Amino acid sequence: MKFIVFGLGNYGSSLATKLASLGHEVIGVDNKIEIVERFKDTITHTISLDAASREAMMSLPLKDIDAAIVTIGEDPGTTIMVAALLKQLGCKRIICRSLSPLQQTILESMNIKEFVFPEADAAERMAYKLDLKGTIDSFKISDDYQLLEVEVPRRYVATQVSDIDFVTDHEIQLITVIRRAEEKNIFGAIHPIRKVMGIISTDIELQKGDSLLLFVEKKKHEDFIEY
Repeated sequence: MKFIVFGLGNYGSSLATKLASLGHEVIGVDNKIEIVERFKDTITHTISLDAASREAMMSLPLKDIDAAIVTIGEDPGTTIMVAALLKQLGCKRIICRSLSPLQQTILESMNIKEFVFPEADAAERMAYKLDLKGTIDSFKISDDYQLLEVEVPRRYVATQVSDIDFVTDHEIQLITVIRRAEEKNIFGAIHPIRKVMGIISTDIELQKGDSLLLFVEKKKHEDFIEY
C-alpha cells in the first residue's frame, strides 16, 4: 500500500518508519530539509516542501495513495490548512492528528472522520491499523497476541453471531460488537459515534458498519477479515 505522512516529528517519523518496515511505500513530507535528510534511509521517499502551499501539494501523487496522514504537531492551523488542501485535491482517505477538541471539531466540520492522538504507543498502533485492510484499531498484549477492532467482513453482514464459529474456523475470540450511529456536533456537522454492545447475545445479527473486537494470535486473523 502507499501512504504519505505529513510532518516528520516524533510521531510522524515513527509512523512512517514503522509503515516502511512493514513493507509499504511511504512518502515522508516535512518543510525542514534537515529532518527530511535524517530519515531518507529509513522511509521509502522523503520530500521537503511546504504542505500549506497548493502548488507544492499538487506535485504529490495524492490520488494514487491509500491514505494521507497529517501528523503536524506544532501548529493546529497548518493541520487544518493541509487537510483542506487534501480534500480539495481529491485525496480519498485523510487521517489527522488532533491536538485539541476544538481542532477536531473544526476538522469534523470539513468531513474529516479519522483521527490519531499523540499517545506514546499511537504510532505503532496506527501502523498496524494501516498494514491490514479492514483493521480499525489494535492493541498489543504481548509479542504473540493482540486485541483488534476490525470491520465486519462483507460475507458476514446480516449473519447471526451464533452462525460464525470464530474459535474453530478462525482461531480467534470475539469479545464484543461495536455498532455505529450518528450525532451532530456544536457546528451542526454529523459525525459518527460508537456504541459498545457489551457482553453480546449469540442471536445478534451483524450489520453493515459494525466492527468486531477480537482477541487474536498475530497473523491468525488475516483469512477472517479478507474481503
